[in-house]
Amino acid sequence: MRRSISPTRFLPLAALAAVLLPGLPAKAQMGRGPMTPNAPAASSAAPPPALPGLANRNAAPAIPPDANFNNLGPTEALFDSINRGDLASAQDAVARGADLNGHNVLGLTPLESAVDQGRNAIVFFLLSARGPGASSAPPPPPLPGAPGP
Repeated sequence: MRRSISPTRFLPLAALAAVLLPGLPAKAQMGRGPMTPNAPAASSAAPPPALPGLANRNAAPAIPPDANFNNLGPTEALFDSINRGDLASAQDAVARGADLNGHNVLGLTPLESAVDQGRNAIVFFLLSARGPGASSAPPPPPLPGAPGP
């Protein structure tokens, strides 16, 4: 004759395990460590870098100028330097008097062209070379009733 096992038969064993082993995590929490409410998760490792692939990346070398580079005017030389990504020749072109408000065949200024091509070093150089207030709009007229200067 077979005996049926009732679930209440194991109740004393479960109560004994709960009393003797209170520090063990529940099965759903296995591997997570002790859980405390409202406590931030502690991490022993440092956070990963924002862009791990860029940590040891070097800038691409500038493309060398062609034979006609010395025959270009300063503004054309500036656009050529931007196209090649050559900061030194861009600085030379500006020193020779390149027009920072000039336009290329696409209608872009040197600053717009450098931004468009992602030449960050040249962008920062052109921003510093344009001087204070070179491209800023005039101040707005005073409001009626406002005290004058």
